[in-house]
Amino acid sequence: MAHELEISSSGKASMAYATGGDRVIPWHRLGTPMAGLQTIDQMLRAANADFDVVLTKVAAVDDYGNLIRDNDNCALIIEDSRATIRQNRDGSFNPIATVGTRYAVKQNREVLERALAVVGADENDAVMDTVGVLRDGARFFATIELGGLVIDPAGVNDKIARYLVVSAGHDGVWPIRYANTDIRAVCNNTVILGLKQAQRVFTARHTRNVDSVIDEAKEVLRISTVWADMFKIEAEKMMSINAAPRSKKLSNVIDGVFPKQKDETARQQKNRIETIDEVLSIYGNKRNAGGYGYNGWSLYNAIAEYFDHSRTNDTYGNAIASMDENSFVTQKKLLTHSLVIN
Repeated sequence: MAHELEISSSGKASMAYATGGDRVIPWHRLGTPMAGLQTIDQMLRAANADFDVVLTKVAAVDDYGNLIRDNDNCALIIEDSRATIRQNRDGSFNPIATVGTRYAVKQNREVLERALAVVGADENDAVMDTVGVLRDGARFFATIELGGLVIDPAGVNDKIARYLVVSAGHDGVWPIRYANTDIRAVCNNTVILGLKQAQRVFTARHTRNVDSVIDEAKEVLRISTVWADMFKIEAEKMMSINAAPRSKKLSNVIDGVFPKQKDETARQQKNRIETIDEVLSIYGNKRNAGGYGYNGWSLYNAIAEYFDHSRTNDTYGNAIASMDENSFVTQKKLLTHSLVIN
């Protein structure tokens, strides 16, 4: 099948995906839906991807599966070859592939832990969007959502795509790859497409020096970021700023973001006042000041919410403007942030 997902004897696909927000059900409609982003452990288990891979020697057998023995009556070992074998939760084993003697096993969990290290996340952070097993365990993929990342202004200040797609194989053919892409991996085809369309892809072979690649991966992917704990620091700072109704701070921010134009017409004045009224209404709702108080954090989020969702009736256009780092909307949100904290 085109998706190449592993399907168990009970008909269940070894794949899990996050739901909620703007996430959609995978096109193949297979796998286990999860409520929001998950941790590594949660997603690996839900996707039946928490198995171990064992590296073994290869012995010769005859056509009936009987061991061929040497002159000392020991199993005849093929010295220049090794085999990868999947060890399941119930203790059973399944063959995967023969590999070279330099091949080093990297478990699915290890591959994901290294991916999180590349983007500066912790294994307990809920950032996993999808995880899946391909070709009966021979290959594996995952999607890490980077929406919680902030581009470090002291770093590369580069555009970061929405996902880090992770893929790895236990077959000696498919290497470990990390790709920064906007394509969500949900099957074999989307993994390949994401790799092809990604501007930056880091590749590491399954050899013993793979543990030293994290810094190199960061450089290749050009990711210099800080995680959402920096958002927490910023949020706490903004929450300490008083922006009560009729306060000077509130007036300064509103007038700065929605200034009165020179030679403003009556229609322009009407539109500006209506816009401000709408923003103040959003400011007072339970998602903002109604839940977090009249402070700089609530005010910033209210104005950002207006630009992201309420500015026009064009949902698609609003979304595109919000994602464009050079757009009018982005510039307005940056201005809002500056006015709130200064």
